Amino acid sequence: MTQRHGQYPWAYGLPIAVYYAALGIFQGYNAKYYQALGIAADSTQMMLLMVSLPLVALAAQPLWGIIGDRMRHRNTSLAIMIVASAVLVALLPARGGFGWMMALSCLFAAFFTPIQPMMDSIVLEDMHRLGAPFGPVRLMGSVGYALTNLLLAGLFEGRFHLVPWATLIALAALYLSVLVLPRLRGHQRGRVRVPVSSILKVPHMVPLLGLVIALQLAMGYFYSYYTLHFTSLPGGTSGQLGLSYFISAVCELPFLLYSHRLYRRFGVGRLMVLSAALLAIRFLITGLATDATWLLLSQVLHGGGFIVITVAMAMYINDTVPDELKSGGQMLLAVVGYGLARVFGTFCGGFISRWTGGTAGGFLAMAGLCLAAFALAAPYFFKHGPLNGIKRPQPEL
Repeated sequence: MTQRHGQYPWAYGLPIAVYYAALGIFQGYNAKYYQALGIAADSTQMMLLMVSLPLVALAAQPLWGIIGDRMRHRNTSLAIMIVASAVLVALLPARGGFGWMMALSCLFAAFFTPIQPMMDSIVLEDMHRLGAPFGPVRLMGSVGYALTNLLLAGLFEGRFHLVPWATLIALAALYLSVLVLPRLRGHQRGRVRVPVSSILKVPHMVPLLGLVIALQLAMGYFYSYYTLHFTSLPGGTSGQLGLSYFISAVCELPFLLYSHRLYRRFGVGRLMVLSAALLAIRFLITGLATDATWLLLSQVLHGGGFIVITVAMAMYINDTVPDELKSGGQMLLAVVGYGLARVFGTFCGGFISRWTGGTAGGFLAMAGLCLAAFALAAPYFFKHGPLNGIKRPQPEL
């Protein structure tokens, strides 16, 4: 079905914008919150807290994918995730020591990390039905992320104890905003069960996921240590950090505006190969930077990295996997793109940071990883035609 003039579902951008606002608060400043509680940036406790979210996501995301595909309405599972996340983050400020924080962080990850892929599965499926491009709606997420960091960075300066409360407010807004989404049924309800392993039989899916893992491993290090690295450099204030995240989010907009056309013309594999090259340059600049100004400049390259990887792969999965696995497919992407990759990015990155005497060495190592991914992936994906889902390759069940 093709989209009729004036029928573009802009309302779907509201929950996406609010979700990325919540993500920008918690992901961008939770490390500083832990520091405010007296946990040193280079301590084992900090490393365990940072790695707990993606580690728990490895188990939670595929489980929620199965639940969503088999529930009467996937929206119900989405509401449960949001409410539970809000309750858990509200308990975080209670003084209970490191064990208390670790337990709450793990439970929070079990409910919060599957929200984005579940929401994407609902939005992408309905937009495919409407014949509408996903990029403009996803653009609202970048706007929400950018404005949140720009407006709240100054507020958090010296007040990082406010991070959980700001996250709670964003989650309450998210619960209300998801009401605009269409109620979509789980496709496996009352049907023959289709195993999640069928996704891996889609042509080119395994090498695509391999490239996602490599690049998101590097991004995992970035999201875990960029805040600490930035604020350790001359000029790296919280206000400048907020500006840095604002720049990165704004630079995602050009790709999102033209993502549908670029995806159709070049395909997901070729787009991610370009991302590998840009990320290698970005992390090289980050690792060699002597002050925060260089990091501000490097954020311009963010528009060719994370957003290209996640959006192009989400579109490809939605276009190619069986209908019965719409939620499971997006959860699988989240597992390899967030869970698995970021566990290694955070955990191994922490050891690299220690061995090299600081976070800069880790960024140089991630630059090398992205360069290696580019060298290995480019010959494969440029040899094939654009992987854009037009032929809708289906797995052999």
